[in-house]
Amino acid sequence: MDAGEAEINLALDATYGDKKAARITFEARSSGTLASLAGIRVDDHYEFMTDPETFCTYSVLKRIREGKRKRDIEVVYLPETRQLHFRETDVAVNPPVVKKDENVNDIPSCVRDPFSALYALRKEEFSVGATYTSLVANDSRTKDIRSRVEKREVTDTPLGKYSAWKIETVALMGGLFKDGGQFRIWLTADDRKVPVQFEVKVSLGKVTGKIKSIQRPD
Repeated sequence: MDAGEAEINLALDATYGDKKAARITFEARSSGTLASLAGIRVDDHYEFMTDPETFCTYSVLKRIREGKRKRDIEVVYLPETRQLHFRETDVAVNPPVVKKDENVNDIPSCVRDPFSALYALRKEEFSVGATYTSLVANDSRTKDIRSRVEKREVTDTPLGKYSAWKIETVALMGGLFKDGGQFRIWLTADDRKVPVQFEVKVSLGKVTGKIKSIQRPD
C-alpha cells in the first residue's frame, strides 16, 4: 500500500559558522491509498548540518507537518560546553507557543543525528556479522545504537536489482518510527553504499520503502 515518498539530499560544500559542513536534507510527503484512508497529510522537512569528515552533528532543524500536529524543532550541539540546546515550538496555534526551550548537559563531544549516523556507517568496511556502534541523538535524547550486518543479498527496486548489504539497526525518527522498532536498511555492496531499501517494524505493522531515483549534482 503506497504511503508516500521521501527524498534525501547531501551537499558537501556547505558552511556552519566558520566551519566546513555537510548539509543533509530529508523530506517526507504522504500520498496514495494509506494517506487517504488515514486522513492525515504529512509534509515533513528536516535539515542536518554536520562535520563532513566525522559526521558529528552541528545542528538540526525540523519542520514537522503531520495532520493537525505542526511543530518546529531546533537542536544545536555545543561540544565546547558538552551541551545541546533544544527548542520546540507549536506552530499549529496563533500565535505560536514554545513548548520546550532548554539546555541538556553532559553531552559527548561527538553526537550524530540518525542521518549523519547513516552516512558515517557508509564509510565502514562491511562483512557479514560485523557490528558498529554510534552515539545517536533524536531531539534531546541520546543513546548508543548498534548496527549489525546481517547478510549480502540481491534486492529488487524500481531502479533494478542491486547486490546489497542488509543491515539491522534501531529506529529513532519518531512518528511511525518509534523507539524499539526494528529497522533494517539495504546499502549497495559497492564503494558508493547507496541506500536502496528500508524496512521498519512498528506497533501498527511494517513500513517499507525502495529507491525510485538517484540524482547527482551537475
